[in-house]
Amino acid sequence: MLPIALLALSVPAHAGDTMRCGSRLVAVEARAAELLSTCGAPAYRDVWSEQTLAPGAVAEQEEWTYNFGPQQLLRVVRLRNARVVDIDSDGYGFAEPDERERRCSPEHLIEGMSKYRLLMACGAPLTRTVAQTFFLPYRPTYRNGYPVQADRPVLQVFREEWVYDFGPNLFMRVLRLENGRVTQIENGERGSSRR
Repeated sequence: MLPIALLALSVPAHAGDTMRCGSRLVAVEARAAELLSTCGAPAYRDVWSEQTLAPGAVAEQEEWTYNFGPQQLLRVVRLRNARVVDIDSDGYGFAEPDERERRCSPEHLIEGMSKYRLLMACGAPLTRTVAQTFFLPYRPTYRNGYPVQADRPVLQVFREEWVYDFGPNLFMRVLRLENGRVTQIENGERGSSRR
């Protein structure tokens, strides 16, 4: 009995394996329905798909954000084929601002920012373009000093372009988002007075 207890203590715990909702836990491999039953609806559901879903349907890939308030971490749950594949955190939660309380400026836009935090800070963009792309990460392999083609996994990237207009005195900001995170911010044309 003692060796089994010691073995259980020696197995490393992974922070991304579970999420507590009240007195219950949700773990990787749980079904989307189990997650909803245990934790309720997420504060934000990011569907990585261009197709319109029927009520109750879950896209092939989604990311759900749970905001349990300023005393707890934001929990980000990645789902693939209606199963939990990863549970992560995104800093501390917060009280969601009222639409009139949002005071967004170009300085609020930060690379690495999650889509949920961006929407809570700045609201919906003026325009949003979606393109689901695939790419091979380039890691050359060499044999005898010559590059050889290696088997590399194909990674799926859900890419979006959002444009924010901050008025006629500032440039528009063009944001690239990949898999729910801001990866690039560029200046666009001068903004408009029609905000």
